[in-house]
Amino acid sequence: MRAFLWCNGDIPSLQTIKSLGNLSPLFGVDGGTAKAKSCGFMVKETLGDLDSISKDTNIEMTYLSDDSHSDLTKTIQELSKRGFLEFDILGIDGGSPGHILGIWGTLAESAPELKIRLHHHNAVSYRITSQTGEFQVYIRKNQEFSVFALIKCQDISIKGAKWELENRKLEMSTRGLHNRGNDETLMIKSDGIIALIIEN
Repeated sequence: MRAFLWCNGDIPSLQTIKSLGNLSPLFGVDGGTAKAKSCGFMVKETLGDLDSISKDTNIEMTYLSDDSHSDLTKTIQELSKRGFLEFDILGIDGGSPGHILGIWGTLAESAPELKIRLHHHNAVSYRITSQTGEFQVYIRKNQEFSVFALIKCQDISIKGAKWELENRKLEMSTRGLHNRGNDETLMIKSDGIIALIIEN
């Protein structure tokens, strides 16, 4: 099952929202509920520590108490227990550097079998794990993308790009910044957890 999550960052552009089609079921990550409602969307449920939202929203609320993880991580953990395995996440841009870095931390610590996509103002980030298999997506000629290892990876391959890798080691660094597509299918395989960021 697929779920849409709306976080408490900047409100996404209308173009970003429209690209996702019908946002259902839509869950608010704490204060993200108010942002979604301000754009006219109906939120099924609010999850998190509930410290950034008014209690009179007339929406079902689920308090998640684990202080060792972010509201986003806790929300994904809770919904995955309910059978959701695919997540499209909005409202992740803006805010403090700590909150922004926390988004990437969520990608690193979430269960590897889950499919997670982050929808930015001008890009989409795909999480690729050892359980993804060979990830494939079409990339236009010279369309920019970046690949970042979120944990230390021993075996990453990238094909269909201007700069390719084959069975290489990669860890968190700037090595994968600003690659370009070849007007063909981009193929990526990893034994760890990486983020593929494709610019619109």
